[in-house]
Amino acid sequence: MKRDVIIVGGGVIGCTIAWRLAQQGLKVAVFERGRIGREASRAAAGMLTPQGEAAGPSPFLDLCLRSRAMYRSFAHELKEASGIDIEYKDEGTLFVVLSGEDEAQRMNWAKWQAGAGLSVEHVSASELRKLEPDVTESATRAIFLPDEHQVENRRLMDALAVAIKLAGVEVVEGSEVSSLSFERDRVTGVYSSGDLIAAGAVIIAAGSWSSRLLEPPGVKVQIIPARGQMLAVRGSSVSPPVRVLHSSKVYLVPRRDGRILIGATVEYAGFNKAVTVQGIEYLLAAALELMPSLRECEIVETWSGLRPDTEDHLPVLGPSGIENLWLATGHFRNGILLAPITANLMAESVSGNKQLDVLTPFGVHRFKGH
Repeated sequence: MKRDVIIVGGGVIGCTIAWRLAQQGLKVAVFERGRIGREASRAAAGMLTPQGEAAGPSPFLDLCLRSRAMYRSFAHELKEASGIDIEYKDEGTLFVVLSGEDEAQRMNWAKWQAGAGLSVEHVSASELRKLEPDVTESATRAIFLPDEHQVENRRLMDALAVAIKLAGVEVVEGSEVSSLSFERDRVTGVYSSGDLIAAGAVIIAAGSWSSRLLEPPGVKVQIIPARGQMLAVRGSSVSPPVRVLHSSKVYLVPRRDGRILIGATVEYAGFNKAVTVQGIEYLLAAALELMPSLRECEIVETWSGLRPDTEDHLPVLGPSGIENLWLATGHFRNGILLAPITANLMAESVSGNKQLDVLTPFGVHRFKGH
């Protein structure tokens, strides 16, 4: 049976695109080398923080802001479809300035955001301790971003797994796509386990594993794995923060089950997903500097994931330059955040077989030699 679309990669991006395409009535199959949602998507922290990551106005920031604005309704739609609450939390994010840090730099950062019409609130040291009593006394001030929210990314992937199957998506797990099939300079399907599976279109959404499929046909996109180590702590005598807390070194993400996530490193160590003493030591030291009471907590989990990065840290979205082959990869630290907008735009592009202007800044043409 020929599928309308095969998606290579069962992370948050691949699954959300599959859901949207299936809702349009297309026959969609997702091929995942392991189990869906078990790589970078499950290793994330679930923060929806385009402002926190932004150095200035850009088309990428605009894309992120559009996706963030979709998340409340996206969470509701997923719950209706799957019965699973992805724990959308809207308490906002506090960026804490510690003693000895460049306060002027953080103030300038807040100033351009306010000038761009984004929600930014200044919080004095005394106000900060009222909002979050366990923040270190060495904090001199904070910037509050009320529109920066979070979801429980593991529940997000659980919900997507249910939703896509109910929508009729064929999910093929434990089946690595080894190569693409071509006929007259157009993609006609994929090879998996030695079999050819035909498709009208193929979308590469394989995260850090995307480049190995793109290099043979000459698509000049280098996807670089960026390891992120994290840990979770919990303590019966410690009050978790109400909001996501950021310092210049670390972030703390409170979960409804009482865990506090601490993250994350950014390391270019190839495909090595090891959790290292050095990485955990760095995170713990930075977390204790921000919230000293965490020393009373139990470490309940450590993990790492491989974020798909690119040379300019921007995603690769849209047509590949080869007929019927589409790209949705390289989301780096923003895969969870960008899932709703990526899925909508890619579904519109693929189903209509057209390039959307909004995706032009993220096209493959920007890479040298393509």
